[in-house]
Amino acid sequence: MQKLLALIQLTRAQNLVIMLATLALSYYCLTDYLTADDLLNYRFVALCISVLLTAAAGYIINDYLDVNIDLTNKPQKVIIGKIISRRWAMLLHFSFNTSAVLIGFYLKPSLGLSILICTVLLWLYSVYFKKQFLSGNLLVAVLSSFVIVILPFFNPQISNYLVWVYAIFALGLTLIREIVKDAEDIRGDSKFNCKTLPIVLGVRKTKRILITLVFIYVLLISSHVFIGNSQIPFRHFYGNVLYVIYMLLFVAIPLVATTYLLYRADVKSDFTRLSTLYKLIMVAGLLSMAIIKV
Repeated sequence: MQKLLALIQLTRAQNLVIMLATLALSYYCLTDYLTADDLLNYRFVALCISVLLTAAAGYIINDYLDVNIDLTNKPQKVIIGKIISRRWAMLLHFSFNTSAVLIGFYLKPSLGLSILICTVLLWLYSVYFKKQFLSGNLLVAVLSSFVIVILPFFNPQISNYLVWVYAIFALGLTLIREIVKDAEDIRGDSKFNCKTLPIVLGVRKTKRILITLVFIYVLLISSHVFIGNSQIPFRHFYGNVLYVIYMLLFVAIPLVATTYLLYRADVKSDFTRLSTLYKLIMVAGLLSMAIIKV
């Protein structure tokens, strides 16, 4: 039981649940003709399993290679080498990746190739890019949008405009959150020669960059809400109004509010709180898809 609970923690089960919800919500809400029963189609279920296995394998290799850093940043959360052996961790990583790629190729060659590329990029991130200046943050941000971008490969009839809107939404917020997490972990990262943004430029300059990114992001969201909404296939007029109000109240305004918290952030707990807030805002933004189907 202890090892099972450790595996759930190691593979970030809560993040996998969010990914699964994102896949299902995106596929259902962004493809106009789908019904809820289509989500239980065996091919879509197989796609979900493939994506989740890829993500789980990425979390495992990341923790495997970061044991020493994590012992400094978050020693109470270290699992590999304590509860799950390093050998078992690598076996799980290999098994998950192999299964994910095989399922992908079974569904469609383009899906299999996409998942294979994703597994390689996740490995390169953990081995090299994570410790490099900004490139690791950008790579994680791009990979986070993979959950949505992969859907047109599975079903070309999905709305391309909305796929890219929500993919960019996930990419942007993930980039901001990853930089915040680097500021949170600066103490441990600096001991292992990491070249993250806060280490290279300092926390003060990093906060300025983050505030600038947030404002640019709010402008992009506002452009989508007030200009690009003509591209959204709302079923009723009130859906359009509800969508605008929702995005302002639960995404744009909270994002602007975080700039004050960023300005005042100073200690590790401040950045931990911000990281949680950005995750909640991302979830709120993704849930806005449901309004399209109302």
